[in-house]
Amino acid sequence: MNGGIYVSELSASRHVFNKFHFCRGNSNRRKSRLGIILKGRGTYIYLGKRLKVSEGDVVFIPESIYCYSEWRGDPQIEVVYLSCFIHYERFKYEPQTLELDNPLKNDILQIAELLSKGELDILEAYSRYYRLLQTVLPSLRQSEITVDKTLQTAIEFITDNIEKSFSISELAKKCCVSQSTLYHLFQREMGQSPVSFLNSVRINIAIEQLENTDHSVSTISRAVGFNSENHFRKVFSSLTGTTPMRYRKGR
Repeated sequence: MNGGIYVSELSASRHVFNKFHFCRGNSNRRKSRLGIILKGRGTYIYLGKRLKVSEGDVVFIPESIYCYSEWRGDPQIEVVYLSCFIHYERFKYEPQTLELDNPLKNDILQIAELLSKGELDILEAYSRYYRLLQTVLPSLRQSEITVDKTLQTAIEFITDNIEKSFSISELAKKCCVSQSTLYHLFQREMGQSPVSFLNSVRINIAIEQLENTDHSVSTISRAVGFNSENHFRKVFSSLTGTTPMRYRKGR
């Protein structure tokens, strides 16, 4: 379809969490997502940038950008996504919020409902989604952002293997670059070193477990990839300003 646009594999999902949630993103067959935040607030993080959202916002996350997110609710978080592959040769966007009126927000929820029903309802969902895109696409801000494939590979490997212990040397080998190249790439694009990024992701997951499980600090430390509990406590304190146990007691 030269010069055309079409969507495939349209699906819907509803995500409900309590208090805190860390989402690693979807590195396997990543789809574009159009979502509405029903409860809570969050931050989408990608390529060193941060997009903050709160209750009532509509967000668009393109499939071309690897994006993870952090969420907080008082006490609940609820987000509904419509996800699909968008086949469009001029598809150059980055994560952003959209100004949609209430009828269009309701369309997102109604399409999600239709996708859970029978075949004819799914056809109606596709039809309504195309009509929704007619409004959404012209309102999206175009971006000239370039995505470094090495950086994407590194981020996806980190977020998919948090529970494993691996060195930055091993990460560089997975990306087929030197440690020095990987370091400079992270500093340029993310504003931090690979180790800092790795630790921030691990601590975010540790926070989720401290808030939502009764697991010991030692167990959580191992679960997020730290070989030493003392090192885990030191990194946790440097990023949060408190200890794991004080954080758990004060939540």
